[in-house]
Amino acid sequence: MHAYPQHQKHHYLADILQALHLTMDQFIYNPIHHSHYETILFRWILKLYQKQTPAEHAIQVIYITRNTFVLEESIGVKN
Repeated sequence: MHAYPQHQKHHYLADILQALHLTMDQFIYNPIHHSHYETILFRWILKLYQKQTPAEHAIQVIYITRNTFVLEESIGVKN
């Protein structure tokens, strides 16, 4: 049933943030103030939600993608 899509999205976001050890307050505050990490992370979460990826799988995808992204940034790989 899709009576409360925003409620479902909120729980999806909350589950992922909890797994990443981030608080909802901090996570929502930082993109508003142009924090790049949270902005990118928010986009990833929304894309995974729109693809109807289960939260457990989304967490794994984010861990892998984040680690790859950070590693590439640290060694200076350019796309």
